[in-house]
Order: sequence, then structure tokens, then C-alpha cells
Amino acid sequence: MKIVIKLNKSNGDRGNGYELIIYCNHLRERKQKVIGFSKLEHFNEEMQLINEKHPDYEELLPRLMDLKLKARKLLAKGCVNVNEAMAVLFDEEVDEISFIKFCEDFIAEDLKAVAEAEKRGDLILRNRIKGNADANKNSLNQFKKFYPDIKFAEIDYNKIMQFRKRYENAGATRKTIQHYISHLKAMYNKGIRKYNLEDKTPFKNTMDNLKVKSFDSKKKYLDIKDIARFENYQTDLPARRRYMDIFLLQFYFGGCDLTDLYFLKKTALFKDRVIIQRSKTEQVTNLKVHPKAKNIISKYKAADGDWLFPWGKTSREYSTFIHKYRTSLIAMQKDLKVEILPTGGNIGVKVVRHTFGNRAKQLMIDADIIRELMGHVRDDIDNFYKDKFSETVRDEALFKIIDTDGI
Repeated sequence: MKIVIKLNKSNGDRGNGYELIIYCNHLRERKQKVIGFSKLEHFNEEMQLINEKHPDYEELLPRLMDLKLKARKLLAKGCVNVNEAMAVLFDEEVDEISFIKFCEDFIAEDLKAVAEAEKRGDLILRNRIKGNADANKNSLNQFKKFYPDIKFAEIDYNKIMQFRKRYENAGATRKTIQHYISHLKAMYNKGIRKYNLEDKTPFKNTMDNLKVKSFDSKKKYLDIKDIARFENYQTDLPARRRYMDIFLLQFYFGGCDLTDLYFLKKTALFKDRVIIQRSKTEQVTNLKVHPKAKNIISKYKAADGDWLFPWGKTSREYSTFIHKYRTSLIAMQKDLKVEILPTGGNIGVKVVRHTFGNRAKQLMIDADIIRELMGHVRDDIDNFYKDKFSETVRDEALFKIIDTDGI
């Protein structure tokens, strides 16, 4: 059995230093846990302790000393069970590990990563982590209403189905319930891997008949005639014009997601092209900038800084922008009496993406070209043959899809 406190250099400097971990291994079994962060110059590798220059010296040092003392006792008594050792080190009884507490800690770690990403200026990563953390938190909060202090060992099929049944009786949609259960399942799986607990597969079959097939989901989209009406929309309200322009720019950029457009940097533009990386899939699209798109960019392009658009980039500012964007689009939809196809309803933030994809299919554009323009996930074979079509072919397809002349 080996127990050491060390810096995890494999993940790199996270801005506030390397991960400070306690590492425990015996034969082929190994576990590690992050207990803080430290710069190289603030850590004594031989002593396995931080020095007085560490910014959290007074809070972190006692914890490290306590862990070292527990490690000596474990080694002295001949402990060879890694999971038992980790439980003792962190005052946990393996059979009594709280699922709720684990999830709360897991979400808290994600939120720390959000703060670190924001501090480094990596706002796209911040948004991706925060989106998942928020979804996990919401799902956990729904689960806690019925099981406020449940342990891993207590989670079984019946409890998950009781949770599902309560929300079905409350009128929640299948998609919402599947969302809750899938996030709970993901956190459960991370927990049992972390503590090497027995996986009793409590989530097996709990999402049967919940998944909405793509052809049943009735993705909302606009007719190309309504895109033309949006282009000609007249208003005396500058904010409304801005939100409409952003909606149209998303359409001109292959139906790109709002978050990817909002956080676009000036370096993404070169000559008459734009490079957009989808934060959802990390797929990259290389698109020709249509004159209609150029006009919109010229209206709102930031004079200073790295960002293409001048709107605030904090999480709160972005959330406020989304809210105003959504409400403004609905107001303009009502002004123009635009019908959302195929089932009606209010315009949403994904409508522009579905509109682009639907228009491309109506024009019988090759599915692989659509995938490249929209940044859809590629399979392994497709990845091998990246950019299957020439730039010219893709550009012609893009301009054909977004063309509204004569409509």
C-alpha cells in the first residue's frame, strides 16, 4: 500500500496551480482525490506539504497534516484495501456514503471549474460546464424533494420508478422526466466508480418509453417565406432589431447555436470566412460569410477587445441576453403573425437551427454537406474523410439555403 500527497501535473496548471491530490494504490488498484491546488513553488515534494507562501496555507496545512497522520496509521496496521483506506482518510463509511452529499460535492466541484474557466477567460468551456452543472443541480433538487438524504446503498429500481411516477402524475413531460433520470444516473455512475461501490443497476429500464424518437419530436421551424419577412421587419425599437439581426445571423451561419455566436471572437473571422466551433459537440465549421451576414456584423462589431460583439460575457449577462432575446422574438412573431411549423406555438432559441436544417432538406442538399455546414457530430469513418466536399461546393450550398431573393 502506498499513500502519498502530490501535485497532479498531468492535468496542467489550472490557473491557480496544479491539482493537489492524495494518491492511494496497492497492486493494480488505485484511487486519488483532489484536495486543493498549488503552484510548484508552494509545494514541498519531499515533505508532501505546502509552504507558508501558499495563499491558503492556514486553512489547507492542517488538513494535509491530518491526512498524513491517518495515512501513517493505515500503513502501520497493514491496510491493503484502497477503498477502505480512502474512506478512512476522508471519514467515510463505505456503506453509509450519501448519494445526495456526493452529488452536491460533485456539482460544487463543477462550479469551481466554472469559476476557474471564467478566470482564465475560457468562456466557452465555462458555459459548457455550467450548463451541465445547472442541469445536474436541477435534477438533484427534484429528487431531493422525495429523498432528501438517501444513500447509494438505498437507491434501487423501485425508488427511481416511484420518483418517475410522481412526476408523471404531476403532468411532467416524458422529455422532462427522462432529463431528470438521465442526469441522476450519470451522477450515480460517477459515484460508484469513485468509491468502487457495487453497481446494482438501479436505473436499468427506468427510462423505458420515455425517450422521444426524433421523428416524434416535431422540431419547430419556420418557412423560408417567414425568414424573408423577418429580414424585412421594420421597428423603431433598436433592441428588437438587434435580436432579430442576431436570429438572422444564426441562420446565415448554418443555424449556429446562440451561445456559439454570442461568444465568437474577432479571430474567428478571416477574409470572407468564419470559423465556428460548436460548444455542444466541439465540431468546427468553416463558412463563407454572405454579404447579408457582413452587414449585420458591421452594425454590432465591438470597437475594442477580442470579442466580436460588445455584449457582456458574464454568466448573468448572458442569461439576461437570452431571456430578452427569447421574449423579443416571441413579440416579433406575434407582430408578423408568423406560424411555427409543424405544430404551432412560440418561437424558441432552437427554431433557427431547425429552420436551416429543414430548408436544406427541402432543397435536397446532400446530407453530408448539411452535416458539415451545421457542425453535426461525425462518425469515425466520416472523421477520417473530413471536409468530404470542396469549399466551393459547401459555399454554394450555404448560399442556396439562406437565399430569400424572389420569395
